Amino acid sequence: MATLHGKGSVLYMSNGAGSAEQVNETAEWSIDVDFDEDPDPALGDTWETRLKGLLRFSGSFSGNFDDAQDVLWDAAVASTSSKFYLYPASATTTRYYYGNIWPKVGVAGGVTGKETFSVSFAGDGQLAKAPA
Repeated sequence: MATLHGKGSVLYMSNGAGSAEQVNETAEWSIDVDFDEDPDPALGDTWETRLKGLLRFSGSFSGNFDDAQDVLWDAAVASTSSKFYLYPASATTTRYYYGNIWPKVGVAGGVTGKETFSVSFAGDGQLAKAPA
């Protein structure tokens, strides 16, 4: 296992119905895996124990806004979840994360700087890792 530099990452997503395409100008990304947990007390216990419940994932990505690309807008307004693929090292095409997401998209700009986009997402089902 090697330490990776972020400059080699690449992210793909679909517009909800079509095939996935690279999201241009992505500069940052994150994926968070979380789960439910419930207390599991019993008479006589001295320490609290917990049960692990359902898994879920969420995350975000952002970058420089490219007005020639429609996948972000199309995915945000689609009535189905979007396919999502993240390659932490684009040169290693056999190792990546994938799943379906519900993206929420924001675009910002102003007279003093470049225009940017931001996407936060909630997973729809399992986040998987290839190779499995």
